[in-house]
Amino acid sequence: MSGSSLHHRRENNGPELDSGFFTNRRIKKEPEQYKRFEDVIEQVDPLGRYQLFACFCILFAQIEWTGNLSFVNIVGSTEPNWICDHGNYTTHIPQPTKNHCEEVRLCPQLKAVKDSSEFNSIVASFHLICDDANKPQIINIIQSFSLVCKGGDSHLGDAFGRQFMFYVCQLAMCITSCLIVASTGWQGFAAAQFFNGIFYGLVEVESLTLLMEITNDQFRMIPNACFQTNLANVVVAFIAFMTKDWQMFFIFLNLVNLPTCMAFMLWHESPRWLLIKGETASACDVLNDLTDHRWNGTQVKFTPRNLEKIPTDTSKKFYSFYDLFSNRRFAKQSLLQIVSMITCAVVSVCYMRVIREFNGSSILIVLLDGCVRLIIPILVIFADIKFESFTRRIQFLLALSLMGINFMIGMILVICGVPYNSVVVTVFVTLGAMINDSVLWMNIIQVTTQRYPTVIRCCAFGSVFCAKHIGTIIGLVVIPPILDSAFPGGAFLLPLLLILITLVLGGILMPETKGKALLDTMDDVDYTRVEKALPKTLVKMAALHRVMHQDRQKKINEENKERYDEWKKELHNRQGDTNAAFEENVTDSE
Repeated sequence: MSGSSLHHRRENNGPELDSGFFTNRRIKKEPEQYKRFEDVIEQVDPLGRYQLFACFCILFAQIEWTGNLSFVNIVGSTEPNWICDHGNYTTHIPQPTKNHCEEVRLCPQLKAVKDSSEFNSIVASFHLICDDANKPQIINIIQSFSLVCKGGDSHLGDAFGRQFMFYVCQLAMCITSCLIVASTGWQGFAAAQFFNGIFYGLVEVESLTLLMEITNDQFRMIPNACFQTNLANVVVAFIAFMTKDWQMFFIFLNLVNLPTCMAFMLWHESPRWLLIKGETASACDVLNDLTDHRWNGTQVKFTPRNLEKIPTDTSKKFYSFYDLFSNRRFAKQSLLQIVSMITCAVVSVCYMRVIREFNGSSILIVLLDGCVRLIIPILVIFADIKFESFTRRIQFLLALSLMGINFMIGMILVICGVPYNSVVVTVFVTLGAMINDSVLWMNIIQVTTQRYPTVIRCCAFGSVFCAKHIGTIIGLVVIPPILDSAFPGGAFLLPLLLILITLVLGGILMPETKGKALLDTMDDVDYTRVEKALPKTLVKMAALHRVMHQDRQKKINEENKERYDEWKKELHNRQGDTNAAFEENVTDSE
């Protein structure tokens, strides 16, 4: 058969050999390759059912965490009236007993008057008055000292995983909470709170790191806000109001925590940490479970080949606190974060000591504290998502400025003779403290998440929180004596000075991190990389388009099935004709 006749048959009897049908059947489609974890989390859904479930667990767990941590600050230090039993007669000693300490020392048998206060606290049970009046403050310092230990223990999360360390310490917290109930003296109570604080420090760091790593920059403020003690304070106030006794309070606190311990069993290890550690198969298992219909339901399947281009930490190094200062950029950021957290802690202590002396219901104070904290994070989340101009740097500097103004007004009022526990001073101090505990705290967490890589993120959080509790100890040692002195306005001077220092440092060192992607390894120098995740609406449109395209292609294949069979038959005939012509040419040449 001549070449011209073969060409004629190609034009009239069938498609070319390189037609789309045959090309698609012969070319093997390569799996999609992800180069950054941001692309992976977008396929998982950055704010799906799993992330919302994790946020709900944190909100629920905050009830126990807040109840243990802040119990002594207000409700646990409520002082009742007292009765001195002399045998033949009794005398009544009203609170506060600091004005009747001589009578207390001479009393042979001192008893707290039942129902003379709204809550039967450890002050009433352990007689922490007069010579022992500083014991609640000592318990607070012991708690803070135990929480300082998280600066060293947080290394374990970067080495052995966030979820494992979190769950082990959460179970240990349940045990130490039961020991608190069994305390028969302030020494036993302080010891139980010390061990509880050690485990709580790790729980806070690991859970916070875990939640920050399973979403993207657009929605990261939502899990961040879940660590606020807003709803927790409301529930804690309700439990205190219903129980009216410190032991019953802790019993109910532990009962509330039981469902959370079971819910935490459904948590997964951070897939980001697994990938960086080279455990790609385990990361795929986690990601595939998150995309399953039980959780986020995106139905995307991941294989190790999909994730092989994501960079991993090949050094296998055990990172420590010193790595936070390993280069100039980390050193500047670490200095700013540590100073910011110390400021945050001192301001909180000043607020707690002022409202503690406020002449009002301690339970009502805790309730109002929770309600106010509930409003501010919602406003911050709305502004962060809605307004691109509401950047991290502006948020940081604005929060410090407003705090400084409120505390400045409070100090001027006290210097002018207004009592520091008056309503007007308490209002300004509360406003400053709420901005401090919500806006500034959330900003510090957000910036810490973005400025430190995955391999040292737990260590960074642990060190920042360690600085916070060092600040708490400083505040507890310095502020109460000044408030009780002849110049109580001086107690506002330390917070104001720290606010000013932090404001100046922030203006010099604070970078803009909004929209920036998270770092993963110490060698990741692209710290200004912007997340390029598409909005969820566009992602859904793309998925819908892909499904429609697949349906249309399936319909075309069914309509042209008979033609495809003819084309395959024609291809077979051509191959036979070509082989025959080749054999004929070989024979002629011989």
